[in-house]
Amino acid sequence: MVLNMLMDLALEEMHSRKAYLADTYTPFFVCSYAAHAFNLINQRNKIYWEGKRLPSMRLHLMFVAPPGYMKSYYMNNMGDSECGIFGGSKIQIGYKQSMSEAGLIGTIRVFEDVPYETDGVAKTYKNGVLMVDEFSAITNAFKVSYNNQMDSQLLALLDHGRINKDLAGGSIEYQSNLTLWGGVQPARYDFTSGMGRRMCFMLFLPTSVDNDILMEIMNMTRNIKINPAEIAAIWNRIDRWYDGLSVIKSIEFDSSVLKLYKKLRLNSFESPLFDRLLLGYHLSMYPPDEHILISATDKMLLDLVEREKRWRDDIVRGIPFIQIKRIIHMCGVQQNGTYSMSKRQLADEATMLGWNTQQVNELVMEMAKCEMLRLKGTVVILEAEQ
Repeated sequence: MVLNMLMDLALEEMHSRKAYLADTYTPFFVCSYAAHAFNLINQRNKIYWEGKRLPSMRLHLMFVAPPGYMKSYYMNNMGDSECGIFGGSKIQIGYKQSMSEAGLIGTIRVFEDVPYETDGVAKTYKNGVLMVDEFSAITNAFKVSYNNQMDSQLLALLDHGRINKDLAGGSIEYQSNLTLWGGVQPARYDFTSGMGRRMCFMLFLPTSVDNDILMEIMNMTRNIKINPAEIAAIWNRIDRWYDGLSVIKSIEFDSSVLKLYKKLRLNSFESPLFDRLLLGYHLSMYPPDEHILISATDKMLLDLVEREKRWRDDIVRGIPFIQIKRIIHMCGVQQNGTYSMSKRQLADEATMLGWNTQQVNELVMEMAKCEMLRLKGTVVILEAEQ
């Protein structure tokens, strides 16, 4: 591969920073950035259409992980203005610790009977990327227990980007091409909702094994300083990559893409999201050309697509169940096609997730009833997946 391509550049830099699971998570940020860059060009040059409609080709990311486990780490490494891989490039990147709907979209305030508009960050970064560490508005909208009255403006922003909000003091109207990179804590989410269909998910459910590796990496990276000249050179190469996209005149998807989607049994409403993942991958891996044909045959691409599908399935099934299985698989004793560990060991492992012994026992009993695992006295037994 040519190191000048965006994917190679980002992976090389993340490896130099000794980032944990760099090959797992970095490609999703790269694909999102590449899709965002193309969307800006497509909105101007009108290259790619879907059903006579000029679509938004943005790929929004949502990193699902417990507090303190890599959400901020990856966003800082990608978008920080001083050390982020994309932080000093032409495309503006902003960061917020948390975000309400009003802060995102904007609102109308009244002072001495005179209404005035307060811009939301979706307008401030209308052609950029916004990183939000704990996006409570997204979290609340996703939760199954929520009343499903999700704010239409938030959905509009994530979909087509046309904002039209009527308030007592007046109206807010603008077009935003903002791409969202957000972080949320593990919960059960409803992918049949409008919000779930618009997000590409990344999932990290740590065990004590992961925790030990992370501490070792933190120890190894003490006093490693950034080289301002090197990071400036990276930003310059990214800008040159972005400028090169202007040669594109057409985008086509070949028959292997539909074949892959059917093999993975994607829901039809998920296919546009995966289209954008494939587009971002192609643009970040191969030199731009006037006519681009996207196929789904590259092994790294297939791994990314299958990983995203698996994460989405895990989130729908219920993250606590998936985490219990992962703890047993990673930390249990393997023997004769099974993994096993005691309830006490399982409870001890789960404390890093904020669970108490009662919660763990209740989850184990529920999983046993559903035949997701077996119990033999105080030992929990998980069959190895074929």
